[in-house]
Amino acid sequence: MTARRAFLQWLGAAPLVTQLPLAQAEGKGHVRVQDAALSLQFDDQMRCRVVSMLGKQPVELTGFDASEHLIVKGRPLSRFVLQKAEPGKAATPLGAAQTLRLVGRSVDGIEKRVTVTLLDEHSGVALLDVAYVNTSDKPIAIDAWVNAAHRLAAAPRHAGGYWTYSGASHADRRDWVQPVKRSLEQRNFMGMNASDYGGGTPVVDVWRRDVGLAVGHLALQPQLVALPVKASGDQVDISLRGEEPQTLAPGATLKTLPTFLAVHRGDFFVPLDRYRRLMAAQGLAAPQPPQSAYEAQWCAWGYERDFSLDYVRATLPKVQDLGFKWAVLDDGWQVKTGDWTPDLAKFPQGEADMKALVADIHARGMKARLWIAPLAVAPGSDELHDHTDLLLLDKDGAVQNVTWWNSFYLCPAYGKTQARLAATVKKIIGDWGFDGLKVDGQHLNGVAPCFNPAHKHARPEDAVEKLADLYKVMHAAAHAANPEAVVEVCPCGTGYAFHNMPFMDQAPASDPLSSWQVRHKGKTLKALMGPWSAYAGDHVELSTGGQDFASSVGIGAVVATKFTWPVDPKPKDSFLLTPEREQHWRQWVDLYNRQRLAEGRYRGELYDLGFDKPETHVIEQGGALHYAFYAERWDGPVTLRGLGAGRWTLRDVLTGKELGQISADKPTLPVRFTHSLLIEARPVLPDTLPVAFAGPVSHMGADGFPLASQWADAPTTFFRHDWQGRVLAGPQSTRVQLLRGANQLYLRFICKYEALNTFDRAGSATDIWPLWERDVVEVFLQAPDRAGLKSYREVEVSPNGLLLEIAVEASGKKRIASESRAKAHIDAEAKVWTAELAVPMRGAEEGWRLNLFRVEGQGAGRVYSAWSPTRTATPDFHVPTAFGRLLPAA
Repeated sequence: MTARRAFLQWLGAAPLVTQLPLAQAEGKGHVRVQDAALSLQFDDQMRCRVVSMLGKQPVELTGFDASEHLIVKGRPLSRFVLQKAEPGKAATPLGAAQTLRLVGRSVDGIEKRVTVTLLDEHSGVALLDVAYVNTSDKPIAIDAWVNAAHRLAAAPRHAGGYWTYSGASHADRRDWVQPVKRSLEQRNFMGMNASDYGGGTPVVDVWRRDVGLAVGHLALQPQLVALPVKASGDQVDISLRGEEPQTLAPGATLKTLPTFLAVHRGDFFVPLDRYRRLMAAQGLAAPQPPQSAYEAQWCAWGYERDFSLDYVRATLPKVQDLGFKWAVLDDGWQVKTGDWTPDLAKFPQGEADMKALVADIHARGMKARLWIAPLAVAPGSDELHDHTDLLLLDKDGAVQNVTWWNSFYLCPAYGKTQARLAATVKKIIGDWGFDGLKVDGQHLNGVAPCFNPAHKHARPEDAVEKLADLYKVMHAAAHAANPEAVVEVCPCGTGYAFHNMPFMDQAPASDPLSSWQVRHKGKTLKALMGPWSAYAGDHVELSTGGQDFASSVGIGAVVATKFTWPVDPKPKDSFLLTPEREQHWRQWVDLYNRQRLAEGRYRGELYDLGFDKPETHVIEQGGALHYAFYAERWDGPVTLRGLGAGRWTLRDVLTGKELGQISADKPTLPVRFTHSLLIEARPVLPDTLPVAFAGPVSHMGADGFPLASQWADAPTTFFRHDWQGRVLAGPQSTRVQLLRGANQLYLRFICKYEALNTFDRAGSATDIWPLWERDVVEVFLQAPDRAGLKSYREVEVSPNGLLLEIAVEASGKKRIASESRAKAHIDAEAKVWTAELAVPMRGAEEGWRLNLFRVEGQGAGRVYSAWSPTRTATPDFHVPTAFGRLLPAA
């Protein structure tokens, strides 16, 4: 751990001191705290310089900036004479850490206290806790506070300038990722930036070819702060700003938001992925999506609001024929926005017609989803007439407009708003039978403070900070009515609000303006929601050219469309599926349905969107690496990163053409393509057995299992079929991550379940001998020297942590005691249980075989699933010839 831990020292030859009298602080040199990736260096005025330690030599990213300061009377209060510098250690919710506590004082009596925390498990991330104490006898009016304010030095010529990611929302729906031009200046306010555009992810990143610097906050609720980015010549300014004026009374303390600063290699994916992990450690994480969230989808929005039921029903046979599994009824089904009852002009029998449509969709083996825009209520609606108390009001008592639907905002923090939404969701899914919701509207990403006296808010900002509570109520209501319901959230072009993500099953590209947006939004959301999140490319008609399925398929996005057929009532703005389009689209939908790359592990750390040419994305899925290259035209070599040892066979995914073989030591391939090229790379092996990769483990927890950061980077395999290879009809799916240490194989099973059946306890050694008669996950592991024999180790663990280990030989089974270890956790709300296993794996490094299994349920509904199908007539896992291969990952 030594190389990753922070250390504190005075630069130069001066000794470390922990208490400095004011007179001694002046001119005594600089103090620093550092780990293997970054060094923060403070001068005697508490100004900070950021140094990257990622290369062969340290690189100064900034000068000594007034990184943490106040704005008083329009001017920065930035000079605080350093008085104390105290190193320490801490056990934080984010893991073990090293700390540096600094205290300084300004000439007008403001004491600044800064604690810098470097986490052992997250090299390159510095946490900043900053507070100001008024030690004078006069109140001080503060305009703003500023944290992590730095000016990045001009990029060296070889570094190629800067790119930036900003998580704010903008009414012009601009790119989230863009090059830094000399004119760039974005405030990136996390509140409302237009009447119905606001919220976002509180992170900003600026990077160049060799290094990047990200800043953000780790508060558990949305906050009204800004994260500005501004080009200053060839330099770039970034910071986190709290701009609410306040008066600091004598003796009072101003505490700023928990702030982080991250130095990284690669593009914005790396710090966003790290931000996700830090927030997950605090309890905020996107859920494991239902399996149907990965199914291809068709939306009736091609007919727009003036659709007819006849048009929709006429299109369904073609939707089914093309392989789409979702039919989505979009805006226009309701009487008015806010009155969530069927429009009798389209549904003459009201709810009966709605239920009949759902039944028709289900009869075709498809699922049905319904559009809804919570928090919007239209003038003239019954909802507004009967429940004016729901409205979000500003400080003057005026309503806030949702411009897109000519509607008004409801307050998300008001209990009655939440209760009425829950009742609507229960009706749509529980009564009408829909399988999911399309929750739509830029107004849902963030809201303004609410001053409605009927709501009795403790603070007007309750509306801002408790928006996620509304999402939680909606998500819970949907899953209470149908545990496998899919809640899709489409905030219409805005930068997604991270704090809402724990209550979203699917996130689309959200009205992209180009294929570039489809791809960079996908990379963003895979970072924020997890590498196998159910991201959808949105309607393909919104891509550049209107039929760029390659931009969805290649990045691991669910494919979607809004085509019309057999006719389109809008000849001027038609989305008609012509025979020519159908032929083109069918091959892409078929390809997506065969591969389902959206379920795979997105490897966003391997390529830089700003600097790697051609633009490249990678998905790890099914024992292969799937590369997607994009360029207007390309004629030259491409580099395939992430390959493990040995030779790899390459294949053009779309044509099936073999492209030769390469290896990790020479991973380049000459290619020529227009727009896109999708290549599958598979290890060269003597058979077609499945392959699982195990990554190296380097950091272990006190419990003897890998740290969370290790699992986050672990190779992953996935199965949702039975022992004969048939796709499971129920919700069960199993994702397995694998790591390898010295003489140990570590496995992490992530299991979506329908119901659990376990033994209550192990009263004696014989009580759980038939552990497999209840719910378990299993690994069968065979050493290279036992190949061809019925000789292997079987390890089982149940959802409540009971462990059974068996040595299997041709002569029979023998129980082994205490060689393997396991722990398990059940998330009953999400219906996911997780098990971690540590299994001895002594001897040869290569040639190991394994299979992975799972059993769930009892009686006729018992489910037997296998990673590598054994294909026996009746359920039987003991088929060594079906064991797959375990290979080391790069």
